[in-house]
Amino acid sequence: MGITNKLLSLFSRKFNRNAPLFYTWGGETATPTDWRSRQYMELYGEAEYSSIWVYACVKALAQAIASTPMVFYVDTPRGREKLPPQHPLARLFWGVNPLMTRYDFWEATIIYLELTGNCFWALEKEDGRGLPTELWPLRPDRMRIIPDKEKFIQGYLLDVGGRSVAYSKDEVIHLKYFNPLNERWGMSPLSAARQGLLADFYAVLYNQKFFRQGARPSGVLSTEEELDDATFRRLKAEFEQAYAGAERSHRVILLEKGLQWQSISLPQKDMEFIEQRKLAREEILAVYKVPPIEVGILEYANYANSETQDKIFWTKGVIPRLRKIEEAVNTFLVPLFAHAPFEGRAGAVFGEFDLSRVEALRENEDLKSQIAERLVRTGIWTVNEARQRLWNMPPVG
Repeated sequence: MGITNKLLSLFSRKFNRNAPLFYTWGGETATPTDWRSRQYMELYGEAEYSSIWVYACVKALAQAIASTPMVFYVDTPRGREKLPPQHPLARLFWGVNPLMTRYDFWEATIIYLELTGNCFWALEKEDGRGLPTELWPLRPDRMRIIPDKEKFIQGYLLDVGGRSVAYSKDEVIHLKYFNPLNERWGMSPLSAARQGLLADFYAVLYNQKFFRQGARPSGVLSTEEELDDATFRRLKAEFEQAYAGAERSHRVILLEKGLQWQSISLPQKDMEFIEQRKLAREEILAVYKVPPIEVGILEYANYANSETQDKIFWTKGVIPRLRKIEEAVNTFLVPLFAHAPFEGRAGAVFGEFDLSRVEALRENEDLKSQIAERLVRTGIWTVNEARQRLWNMPPVG
């Protein structure tokens, strides 16, 4: 079956649910589709006002997180051990759904979250035991939240093609950034950079018009004689046809008798165009906590500070986001598998991103190794104590 047919069959299955178009509670209906989320998503590259720096920052974060595997462990008397591959939770994150790889899933999750402040995971439960077998990241700009007086949230609506697909509260995991003005809907990081994005958009628009036809009048034609309307229109049309636009710049101006050209244009540097764009760029990088080198800015980079920037990117930008996702998975998803059997082992199950292969963090691992070697050699710790305290690994021997 092709991808299109799979998508159609998926939506067809969901449309069979009873999904009233409006839910009310205390006079309040389901939250409307968030139009600003659509605008933020278009900044990623689908609109004329898209931002290269928004795209670069979000892409850098998405690629870093999508390249970091999430591993699930179970606590045992001997320490933590990895869940076996056949465990339903491990299988869920190994093949999240029929149309996406694990990388695609995490990439979509981070892009939605960083652009709109929200990401919704739909849980498909089809294994007969009520355990999720598929995870689907849903577009935030199509989601509506149904409020509830007692449960706070009754459910969710996904608007597709003029129809609404209903999800119960237990069928969706909602990742969001804190919003001080809305308890149910997350706030986009771009909300703080909105004015800078507008200024950058108008700066780019000005630059485009500058090269097309001039962002402002570059001069005036004057004469002491009185011109009738026909002569005025003819001169205006001929002048624009001959000299307007970048491709006609720097031509020699030929004037009729009595006409004089007076230049009033300002050099583009007077508007500090480049500085304005740099300021907007720095604001976006600050919002996302992405160092310049991670988006290809090598203006001030050298070998020493590039390594430092890589480490800052992971410690200040990526790892806090990983911890947020881990908390959501361990709080809302892992408990659904509390009674799933796996080789007779019992204990708390939890998920954690594996950072051991991140090159920028290797220095920390080397330092840990030196500490462990020194403490074990002096008899302060045993090998198993070092494994447990520094790496939370099970004992050996």
